[in-house]
Amino acid sequence: MTFGEMKDEVVATLGLQEIAAFNEGPLVERYLNRGVIDLLSRTRCVVRCIHLQTSPGIDTYTLDHKIMSIVEIEDGAPRARRSQSRDNDGYIGVVYPGDYRWTRGFTLIRSDILRIPTPNYSGEIDIWAVVRPNPMVDINDDPGDESFGAIPDEYQDAILLYALWKASDYADDQTGQQGERYRIQYEGQDTRGGRLREIRLLVNKRGTAKAPGMRGRTRSVNPRASWVG
Repeated sequence: MTFGEMKDEVVATLGLQEIAAFNEGPLVERYLNRGVIDLLSRTRCVVRCIHLQTSPGIDTYTLDHKIMSIVEIEDGAPRARRSQSRDNDGYIGVVYPGDYRWTRGFTLIRSDILRIPTPNYSGEIDIWAVVRPNPMVDINDDPGDESFGAIPDEYQDAILLYALWKASDYADDQTGQQGERYRIQYEGQDTRGGRLREIRLLVNKRGTAKAPGMRGRTRSVNPRASWVG
């Protein structure tokens, strides 16, 4: 669904105005773009790899504003050398040739300061993160395009729900109960449900490996009448 189609649906559903003397269209456009950001940040349904250049002796780095949240950091160490054990303080065990030591994976201070184990040389780490998209402007812009969020088609209905929630609240719409009806559909009564929860479950299901089920065989037994008492 394009940006223009989303805007038309919100305007038509709530009966908003798009006349020269009183145009509420730009407000709907802002709500749609905010909905894209809110959906990405709260579900992490789309992540991208960011390359961070590190310098020797420096363990603290300021993240770019376009990084909204971090999902995982890969330091480039071979998987075979990394153990999955943790101590009581949450430190991850990393095995080096002839050595074993505890080191913390990373620490995010507030929202934009990243602290990593102090590197001994210049290098690069890969950050899997939710990236802030460009705002949609043209009616043919699509939230499924890479520059506008790359949101899969099956999740884009959540953007509409967010815009309907905010626009209904603005318009004091009675059918939408001043936005409460759409808010509950979007994030649930307690902000932990609704369409956002469904999307999070779908994202986790898509990315979680599951071992194949085991099928056991049993031999048939003799009928009761042939049992020896």
